[in-house]
Amino acid sequence: MPVSEMRILALFGAVAIYGSERANLEVLSALRDQGAKVLVVASEADYAADAGAYIRALGFETVTAPYFVPPRPDYPINPLTTLPPHLFKAALRFLAIHKAFKPTHIHVGTQLYVLNFLPALAVVRTPMVYRCGDAPVLHNLVWRLTWKFIAGRAARFVSVSRYIAGTMTAAGAPADRIQVIYSRPPRRTEASAPAPAAGRTIAYVGQVTEKKGIGVLLEAFTRLAPDYPDARLLVAGRISQWVGDRWGQDLKAAAEANPLIADRVDFLGQVEDVPGVFARSLFAVAPTLTEEPMGNVVMEAKQAARASIIFRVGGFPEVIRHDVDGYICEEKTPQALERALRRYLDDPKAAAAQGDAARDSLKSLGNEDFDARWAKVYADAVR
Repeated sequence: MPVSEMRILALFGAVAIYGSERANLEVLSALRDQGAKVLVVASEADYAADAGAYIRALGFETVTAPYFVPPRPDYPINPLTTLPPHLFKAALRFLAIHKAFKPTHIHVGTQLYVLNFLPALAVVRTPMVYRCGDAPVLHNLVWRLTWKFIAGRAARFVSVSRYIAGTMTAAGAPADRIQVIYSRPPRRTEASAPAPAAGRTIAYVGQVTEKKGIGVLLEAFTRLAPDYPDARLLVAGRISQWVGDRWGQDLKAAAEANPLIADRVDFLGQVEDVPGVFARSLFAVAPTLTEEPMGNVVMEAKQAARASIIFRVGGFPEVIRHDVDGYICEEKTPQALERALRRYLDDPKAAAAQGDAARDSLKSLGNEDFDARWAKVYADAVR
């Protein structure tokens, strides 16, 4: 099927736009730019209004439907307790949207969205493409049954890394229906030439949460700060007054109270101009502590010609060649991260050269044929 004949119904009930959401929107943008008609099913909830506005600002047509309230610190009720009536309501809405839009494909990026519309997805036979941006969730019976349904229902799977592909096959997904396509950094309208590497400034872009390793980074930066009086750290990530951001609030307060780093760490808040942050830096750090699928921010750093320092977790090492276009720490400790930071702070020319190599590596990681590979996935899904 030519891309121009595809009508893609994308399930996208995000309440905020993070790396995984941006990556799915980049996929949908690639298909739309090749001629596909894309309709995004966004959440009807008030708290998801900003996410819906973001999607529409990218030029996507949207409709709304009910999605589960995600678990949150300020919402103690387990959303699964509302499962039966919610499934009925969501299914009716989905079937009405499906009938009106007449999709050739359904695009899904998480188990939650499959569960949300599971009865309707079991009824319609439209081919489903499942982009797996995280390991299958199997910790209780509901999620295990949902994954089993996905494994049998999806016409094609796309994994964001070989690491995630391994978790999928281990959970029962057919290996012959899985393809690995690394995330592509969002395309920008500005000139593609990257800015020259700047000073001894370090960039962190991501969620300000404990599992992202930003606490370890601040400890490592504090340890080396006396030896590099011109070194600075940029922290780009949301720290709001919401109770769910309490950990980040405490981290920021501690940094601002530390005389060694108080005037050398800039908390930038939520930033849309990620290239602008990297333009002010010499290199990036993505010190994720958990077995995450793949670092989208690492790909964005590569696009900006910045090397990244990472821990050896999940799919991250698949996109970094140690001391060639980035640095892989073997231990998830402040001491190991400090050694890595010193490597680039001591030799800014090497950091800049490895940043150039990082940008060049995007070709070998499949960025140049990203559009064509996704078009083929969707074409294969209807065979």
